[in-house]
Parts: sequence; C-alpha cells; structure tokens
Amino acid sequence: MKKILLSCLLMGCGTISNVALASIEQYVLSVEKISEKYRQDTRNFFSSLDAQQTSFTPQQHVQFCGIVANYVEQLYQAADRNRDSLARQFRQMTKQDVIHQVMASKEMLILKKYNIQCDLK
Repeated sequence: MKKILLSCLLMGCGTISNVALASIEQYVLSVEKISEKYRQDTRNFFSSLDAQQTSFTPQQHVQFCGIVANYVEQLYQAADRNRDSLARQFRQMTKQDVIHQVMASKEMLILKKYNIQCDLK
C-alpha cells in the first residue's frame, strides 16, 4: 500500500486522489481489523468446546451465529462507509452480497457438513 501511495505522490496526483487512496487504505485496515477480531472470536469459541463434541448445542449455535452475524455486519458497515472509494464493481455491494461471501467461505462450507447454518439477514 505504501508503494501505491508513493507512486501516486510521485506522479502528482491531486488532493482528491489522495483522499480516495486514504479512504481505500482506511477500508483495508478496517477489514483487516474486523477479520482479526472474527478469527480471535471463532478461535475462542471453538477452544471452549468439548473435544468429544460432534455438534453444537442450541446455545452454542446461537453464540456462533452471533459471532458470524457480527462479522457480516461490521464488514458491510466498513464497505458502506467507504463506498465512494471502492472499485466500481464493489460500490453496489449489498449486505446480502457480504452474507453470500461469508457463507461461501471454506470454513463455513466445512461447518455446513455438521448442519451448522446461520440464518443471516
């Protein structure tokens, strides 16, 4: 990211471009922070489970889906706050698009085998 900013400055980009790049960098940093928090929350959740357990209890299901729902909400809010700075194909991103991406992730597909499905809206 620093190389992009440096090359932009060297090429004489205007203030508007610098603001857009700052917003993009802010978005990337937000997504990294949100993703790290999600990884930590899921790691803590799974480490709290009994090693012999083969499925979630109803309470665990609610807790896990709450973690996923929070992750989706934060990702969507980050995209929404920085919508004008995102590439054209991502500016129209809806919350449903974010939900679809999260639910299509490798870890969620693995959990689907165990009938762990979160009804996100």
